[in-house]
Amino acid sequence: MNILIKIEKETGLRPKDMANKLGITKSYYSMMKNNVRPISKEVAIKIHEVFKVPLEEIFFTCEVNAELTTNQPSGGENEPEAKSTGTEG
Repeated sequence: MNILIKIEKETGLRPKDMANKLGITKSYYSMMKNNVRPISKEVAIKIHEVFKVPLEEIFFTCEVNAELTTNQPSGGENEPEAKSTGTEG
């Protein structure tokens, strides 16, 4: 889960309020929340200061989410076939 969504759920803040607390525009906040833009160092520091979230959690969560969204299998024809282990009958 994106750290910004997690903070919203924990605090009950709306995206507009989150953006205000972080000193950024609502549209920029939305892009980071939806993994369109990465969370910048400056915003990460602000999240850490305002919401007391460890920086490691901010960056680790973002990296995992980005990897998950870019490495999703398509389920189509280009899916790799299972590799043989050489022990089949």
